[in-house]
Amino acid sequence: MVNVSGMFSESSRGLKSSKIRELMKMASKPGIISLGGGMPDSPNLPFDDVKEIINSWNEERAIEALQYGATKGTNSLIDRIKKRMIERKAIDMNGQDIIITTGSQQALALVSKLFLDPGDIIIVEIPSFIGAIAAFYSFMGKLEGVEVDENGIIPELMEKKIESLIKSGKKVKLIYTIPNFNNPSGITLHKERRPEVLRIAKKFGIPILEDDPYGDFYFSGKDEDYYPIKSYDKDGLVIYLGTFSKVLSPGIRLGWIVAAEELIARLELQKQSFDACTPLLSQVIAEDYIERGYIDSFVEKMRSIYRERRDAAIAALEKYMPEGVMWTKPEGGFFVWVTLPEGIDPEDLFKRSVERNVAFVTGDAFLPREYPNRYIRLSYSNLSPEKIYTGIRIIAEILKEMLVKV
Repeated sequence: MVNVSGMFSESSRGLKSSKIRELMKMASKPGIISLGGGMPDSPNLPFDDVKEIINSWNEERAIEALQYGATKGTNSLIDRIKKRMIERKAIDMNGQDIIITTGSQQALALVSKLFLDPGDIIIVEIPSFIGAIAAFYSFMGKLEGVEVDENGIIPELMEKKIESLIKSGKKVKLIYTIPNFNNPSGITLHKERRPEVLRIAKKFGIPILEDDPYGDFYFSGKDEDYYPIKSYDKDGLVIYLGTFSKVLSPGIRLGWIVAAEELIARLELQKQSFDACTPLLSQVIAEDYIERGYIDSFVEKMRSIYRERRDAAIAALEKYMPEGVMWTKPEGGFFVWVTLPEGIDPEDLFKRSVERNVAFVTGDAFLPREYPNRYIRLSYSNLSPEKIYTGIRIIAEILKEMLVKV
């Protein structure tokens, strides 16, 4: 067989398999308690709602769902999302438009392809979403991290970082952020910092790529406490990403981008070379799911379920973890970010935990290359409180054993 690897593009040669996918292969044995993958709760996925929607279709509606569609998405779904953006996210849609994507991962790839040339800089939070990191690297971008505290990315540090990069002749093309219940940290950007982040972006003319997959799943307060940065944007500088993966199903593979009209037109051209059109079947299901109000009842139900599981995770950490371990206390979403004591190797902890039927994700998957790792991510979204307690107790026991030898 002829070896053609020497013909691979420079960008493809730099790609590596997702750390989460590789770790989950190791953790796929029966009976394992997985605090790894950030999946919605499987038994509560709205199968009955989807079945009812499909069974209600007449022949005309069914044919529509099974055909090709426009690259940008169906007008009816776009109109429903626009309405939600205005009513639930306080986004001003004047001069803005929406494109439907095949999941939010495609949205990240589309925006990366549109903006990035090799060597361009993307500002990211430390830590940041593995899928975004992969997308930026796949288009040969360079990541520059900005530290966060309990209130999210620190604006003063971000401003200094950007000034320094620009002075050194670097091109800073994007600021990427997950302000609501960040994946993996669970940290929320304080609402007083949101306009400040936007001010800095405007000062330097750098677009903000705002990813909001978890924003509906807050555990206290109300919608306005978690309005996106996009809600403050009057200049079309923020590109907002949404997804149906958490509010309907990850298997439906639907996301969307809200951005200035001229940007959406550019993204539509990019998308034509990716997949020509987002699946119509998924879009028609999503239209009816919103129209019938199922999305709101599902979100309300799952907030309560995820809140109970967050509480179980925090209680277990407080009860079992040894001194020197620290963790975040998320106000919503799916994740807790754990900082390990000095001298503890997260990879070693993972391997020992898998031997005792518990899995999680090590923190290096969420950090720029060469960034030091003392972290693990725990996901509570797809486990019962009992399994959360058991899993964290076992991890804590192994940590105590390892600390004796440090």
